[in-house]
Amino acid sequence: MSRQDFTVSIAAFTAALREQHGFGVGHAATRDALRAAEVVGIADGPHLRRAFRAVYCATPDEAARFDAAFDEFFLGAQGIAQPNLRPRHTRPERKPQELHNRDSDDANAKGRPRDAARERDRAADESNETTGRAVERRPVEEANDPATVWQTLRARYSAAAARAPTPPIPAAGLDAMLAHASRLIAGVRIARSRRRTPRRSGDRIDLRRTLRASVETAGDPIDLRRTARALRSARFVVLIDGSRSTAEHAGPMLQFAYALVQRSRRANAFVFSTALRDVTPVLRERDRAGRALGDLGEAWGGGTRIGDNMLEFVREHGARLLLPQTLVFVFSDGLDVGNLDRLERAMRELRARSAGVVWLHPHAGAAAFTPSARGMRTALPYVAALRPARDEADFADLARTLRRRLAVAPSRSTSR
Repeated sequence: MSRQDFTVSIAAFTAALREQHGFGVGHAATRDALRAAEVVGIADGPHLRRAFRAVYCATPDEAARFDAAFDEFFLGAQGIAQPNLRPRHTRPERKPQELHNRDSDDANAKGRPRDAARERDRAADESNETTGRAVERRPVEEANDPATVWQTLRARYSAAAARAPTPPIPAAGLDAMLAHASRLIAGVRIARSRRRTPRRSGDRIDLRRTLRASVETAGDPIDLRRTARALRSARFVVLIDGSRSTAEHAGPMLQFAYALVQRSRRANAFVFSTALRDVTPVLRERDRAGRALGDLGEAWGGGTRIGDNMLEFVREHGARLLLPQTLVFVFSDGLDVGNLDRLERAMRELRARSAGVVWLHPHAGAAAFTPSARGMRTALPYVAALRPARDEADFADLARTLRRRLAVAPSRSTSR
């Protein structure tokens, strides 16, 4: 099977899952399935089935129904039964004498080697002639009829085919989340402003205050007074994974991002799935709580391309948002079906150009949790902290933890 034919077959499988079995998949899932097939190979059926299950299934119900759909499409009969048509390759009706002569020839040729495929074809023809049934089967390589082509184009190019419902920002518990965001902003003060304040360990001598203090020591400047740049709250960047495997756990994270953007003008938020989308302007709206985020296109409800989207963020927004005083939050389960080298390169850039990367995992608080996903293992060496993000209590603990780890409290001034 050629690469083009295999692509057509996978697109048709995606369309069958969506239209016949109710799966919420589209052209993004087709693209992820093709990448998964390149990794595991198409010759290994069990591995290919497991890879496709990880790509196409977002809920336990879909995982339970996937094997039957897979077997029906790839292992079942290809084509449509045509009970009222005769086979295209059957021979015309034969007279009894011809059949007798053929049986005699077969008896005389007994013991000679026969081609197994030819024998099976002849037996099938005889069976069809005897029973009157005519079944036309079409191989996958010949699936070029207009209906298949239309389904392929729809799965590959139609945004509506892969669009998931846009998520709302939960309104319940919003006041508590706003309080946690305020404590985080006030506690993580790692940015330095241009304004200078008295600081015992400052980097610059305050000549005026030093001379005033020297009056008490007979004019000798014994006690040097210093200043340092004032500290202000950090910048924040929130990257939210909206793929099918994470979207159902993203409610508290969306609420936290909304609270952070509402409380700080130095906070920005993005969502990503197979594409990246800046949602900061939407989260700035005061009455957005309880309402959906709007049309997110391929940035929500599709497959997971963490590395590709992070590299796009670095390329498109890094010069503006990635600074030494920027704290980056990444909410994801680490299931990346893309190129892991791109993920590693993106994580290296994020760590080098920011104050730190905090990875928020929807399952990190579970008792038996281990970061075993390939994308998660790739990102861990560049992560400053791995924290859970399941509910409001986790974000309350996040604010306390980051305040202890990252807060830089000014020393007492020596002014009198």
